[in-house]
Amino acid sequence: MAHKKPLNTVIGWVLGTATLVFVLLLAGVASGALTDDPPAVSPYASGPSGDGGDAFDTDGYDAGPDSTTSDTTAATVPTATAGITIQNFAFGDPITVAAGQEVVVTNSDGVAHTWTSTDAIFDSRSIAGGGGSFTFSFDEAGEYSFFCAIHPTMTGSITVTG
Repeated sequence: MAHKKPLNTVIGWVLGTATLVFVLLLAGVASGALTDDPPAVSPYASGPSGDGGDAFDTDGYDAGPDSTTSDTTAATVPTATAGITIQNFAFGDPITVAAGQEVVVTNSDGVAHTWTSTDAIFDSRSIAGGGGSFTFSFDEAGEYSFFCAIHPTMTGSITVTG
């Protein structure tokens, strides 16, 4: 005859497991590991480099030959700098810059954002909240649309004159 566990032992195990799950969930919320932000999804089937990666892929994704970030040195010194400030989950009004002019995108929100071209011309990857920035220079005139890959409803445009 098989030995049966008393009902109170089974109930105790279930309650103990549920308590552990609750504590782990609470720890994730307190640490910021769990947020309401949707998962980062690339608008590309694969990274522009063709390596199958997404917008946050660091192995082979190229933001473009004319891009610079705050931790690298630009090949040429631009004549002026223009700025886009991310604030309240928005890029602000469209701006116009001259070809060759640096554009500095500064994130003043408390969460990370990206500044990603809809046609794969540039991608900042994650710009840290609280003042993180990304710098890019446009070589060619045109109208460029962009969005945040983390929050795809955030969109904007920039006009580059010749």
